Amino acid sequence: ETLANRPRWLVLNKVDMVAEEDRDAHCQAIVDELGWEGPVFWISALSGEGTKSLAQAVMRWIEEQAEEEAQNPEFAEREAQRRRQMDDEARARIEAERKARRAAREEDDDDDFDDDDYDVEVVYAPE
Repeated sequence: ETLANRPRWLVLNKVDMVAEEDRDAHCQAIVDELGWEGPVFWISALSGEGTKSLAQAVMRWIEEQAEEEAQNPEFAEREAQRRRQMDDEARARIEAERKARRAAREEDDDDDFDDDDYDVEVVYAPE
């Protein structure tokens, strides 16, 4: 929930899979369909296309955040609180998933498990 309220960027990967002449129109159609109004990056992780500008934008954003935190103690405290909240939410999700997996394992527990459960019969016969 807290993470969803953070700034978001749209990164369209695998643009190398779209013909160059169709790329702009195809990517713009995705942006339009989503109604996206934030930053958009078109990249190919495989070829590296667009990754430099994305990395530079990420670094600029991080540096701007750090500068704002250094200059504005109230902003810094709000950011620290958001980070703590995101950590708490992540821990709660992880614990919920752990409990769900544990419950599924207990429900699936096969009390009479033996080698025949794999539908393979192994017979050892002396020669």
